[in-house]
Amino acid sequence: MWRLSPHYLNNEKKRKDKQMSINATDNLSVRIRPATARLVYRLLIPLLDSGLVTVSELKAIRISLSALSKTDNLSSLVAPRLIRPQEAAEMLGISYSQFRTLEREGVLPFKRRVIGGKTVRYLNADVLDYMMVKSLIEG
Repeated sequence: MWRLSPHYLNNEKKRKDKQMSINATDNLSVRIRPATARLVYRLLIPLLDSGLVTVSELKAIRISLSALSKTDNLSSLVAPRLIRPQEAAEMLGISYSQFRTLEREGVLPFKRRVIGGKTVRYLNADVLDYMMVKSLIEG
């Protein structure tokens, strides 16, 4: 009988994981069909019965799946609002001075919004999108 070596299988799994990561970053805006959202919800009900998922978690998942089936990206699940640079730095888990340096160097892909001549704000959804893409690439 012919068998694949564990080393080959491990490398093949890593290759597939990397390809999935690349594909996920290519298209973050994927619409989930309502039928798929309902199916995923139904599949989670046994986890509720076994105690692995709480009722509040299941409700949050259902709301998120429902919203995701009606929109075409995850960032729309978050209420958009303008945030201060300090809040953006906090969301990214870096210091404010590091944030300013990264912005000055053009590393951050989201753009600043100037309000009233000199007040700077960022859209929280832009920061979240950047965080998701970064985590998919690094993940």
